Amino acid sequence: MRRRDVLKIAVTSATGAVLFAGCGRIGDGVPATEFKTESPVFNPNDGVYGRDAWFATAAPPDQGGYGLIVRVLEGRAKKVDGLPGFPGTQGKSDARAQALVQELYHPDRLSGARRALVRGSRQFETIPWDTALREVTQIVSEAGERAVLITGRPSASQAAIIAAFQKATGIRHAILEPDEFVTLRKAVRQLFGISTLPIPDLANARFLLNFSAEFLHGWIAPVALARAYGEFRQGKPGQRGLYYHVGPRLSGTAANADRWYPIVPGSEGLVALAIAQVLASEGKVPQGSLDLYLRALGIDASRLSNDFAPERVAASTGLTAEQIRELARALVDYRPAVVIAGTSAAAATNGLFNLVATLGLNWLLGSMNEPGGLLLNPEPPLPELRVSDDAVLSQREWTNLFNQIREGTISTVLVYRANPVYALPSSLGVREALLAAKHVVSFSPFLDETATVADLILPDQAWLEQWGLSVPDPGPGFPVVAVQQPVVQPFADARAFGDVLLEIARQLGRPLPWNTQEATTKSLALRLRALGRGSVSAPDDKQFLVAFQARGGWWDEQTRARSTAPSATALQPRQPSFAGESDRFPFVLLPYPTPSLGYGELAHLPWLQGLPEPISTNVWQTWVEVSQATADELGLITGDLVRVTTPQGNAELPVYVNPAAQPGVIAIPFGQGHTAYTRYAEGRGINPLALVAPEIDADAGTLAWAATRCRIEKTGRRARLARFEGMVPAFQLDHFPIVRVKAPKA
Repeated sequence: MRRRDVLKIAVTSATGAVLFAGCGRIGDGVPATEFKTESPVFNPNDGVYGRDAWFATAAPPDQGGYGLIVRVLEGRAKKVDGLPGFPGTQGKSDARAQALVQELYHPDRLSGARRALVRGSRQFETIPWDTALREVTQIVSEAGERAVLITGRPSASQAAIIAAFQKATGIRHAILEPDEFVTLRKAVRQLFGISTLPIPDLANARFLLNFSAEFLHGWIAPVALARAYGEFRQGKPGQRGLYYHVGPRLSGTAANADRWYPIVPGSEGLVALAIAQVLASEGKVPQGSLDLYLRALGIDASRLSNDFAPERVAASTGLTAEQIRELARALVDYRPAVVIAGTSAAAATNGLFNLVATLGLNWLLGSMNEPGGLLLNPEPPLPELRVSDDAVLSQREWTNLFNQIREGTISTVLVYRANPVYALPSSLGVREALLAAKHVVSFSPFLDETATVADLILPDQAWLEQWGLSVPDPGPGFPVVAVQQPVVQPFADARAFGDVLLEIARQLGRPLPWNTQEATTKSLALRLRALGRGSVSAPDDKQFLVAFQARGGWWDEQTRARSTAPSATALQPRQPSFAGESDRFPFVLLPYPTPSLGYGELAHLPWLQGLPEPISTNVWQTWVEVSQATADELGLITGDLVRVTTPQGNAELPVYVNPAAQPGVIAIPFGQGHTAYTRYAEGRGINPLALVAPEIDADAGTLAWAATRCRIEKTGRRARLARFEGMVPAFQLDHFPIVRVKAPKA
């Protein structure tokens, strides 16, 4: 027998990664021998064929958790793409998914467990893994309920392991998410009584009204929404969807709109209430739906009519009464219509009110769970796959947590795939609190700002080296579970975080239901089979696992969520407020997440550092965006260095003059300002949180990062901006006049 024939072994035990079944024929086309691969113990999975192979896996939770496929050649991951046929994304992906291969082969990945020589010195010694595991086990044993585990949003299978570990040890779990998503989750629970996020059915809508949400560039499901937006615009012959954007900045998402309505930052909720007043006064909404809406906002019909007529709120929002009426009438003239809101709307001192008032308009339109409307998502199909709502902390709760760490009430901090030293405002004193803790253990695969103050680092494997299950949040309107499987053999001396928790529990004498992260994944997958429904069926467990891995997941299109009544605890309409006196600080500072770097969590990947910001085309740095009117008033041109001052601090940044920017608003991108986190992130630009005053949304308890005033001053110096736009300023071409896009006839 030839060696090639010996290595061609049919997968009968589902112990290794399975090739994706949708990328051409793998094997000879006979179902019984369709999935053939080489033994994955030591050799590359694709070596048996002498050509590339594609493996299904899943995106990280903070990128949507949707299905991916990875091209592997000679044992190395070469290319990431979307998984064909996966619900919602349908084979699409984005730059963040493509850059996962850079995390895998990053030159600054940590290899080997490490112990700090002196905490905070950034000097570590490599120690054996067995030693590190014994030390962490001892730390957890001594701390008991005085320990906290801080993570980013975990995958569904990681959530199951963490929940079991909590039960066994008493450790507290705290999830660090951007505040805008914390506010959004609170608004969804307030309005609809569910913990999963809804998704707009753009593919079947005729009209989209968006209040500040960056749904095309990094919001809750950018890949699925961008694909659906293409259907919205071009998917129906003879009908082009109409999109109006209400927000304070002409972002990349707003630039795609037919009309942009620039508003005062934080006034989205007031515009929504005025729209509701117009619809109610003109008899365009059912009384029952109006009652639900008013109940959620704690007002009655009389107050809606008297206090929130367009003429009463126009001055506070920056729109005219006629513009507000135009928005309201478009919602009923071009049905089915859907309303979404987020990003800066959620980052004001009245962010929760803004989201409840705007998303609640879908009730008035009859758009809840209807084609072309706002689709609610059911809970995960298994309770173990649910991420605990109570674990997601607001800024107010983070303040309390770090006060407890500082006081010694919490003695031990474990950190996984989160970077609170960077991601939380400096006013919280996170670094100082962690240095005061008795023990800090990091599981970061990179030396980020939080890892620099750790006693021990037990580096996690790269995402493409791990097993797991992901539940996209939001889903496409029905339950979906994506499978994550390793596409290459691990080559760094790292261990999966789930495996480490399972081993610690075993050493404590409190073993969890699973032995490994892989066993957890497959055990939970078989629980899906036991449901007796969904897209994957098989006569036995082995064949189910093969089909589940090869198809990239499981979904059930027959199960849908139902709309519920709003919470009995009503909100109250609120005006936005801002830190800083308007005479000393005449501009509103508007930080914003970028499509590539997000809030800075992806700044270590050079592909994403080099991806141009959609409006300015700037890369690799931080800048301040000012309007042409502001530039003319202060005598500024692109490249001038200015000092931006807020009540919280100041920074010097180069100017980018944007002729489409709104006067009175100064914008600065998130993403830079790292003091650690690899050679590609460290020492570039600033973190806008250093300039943001610690203003809090009183209802949600979240940080209002869009609620700070500022002033700018010339320094007399200049700096070069790296950008694709070039140095020629934007100007109007003589033969290409600006054309106003009008709404199509109903």
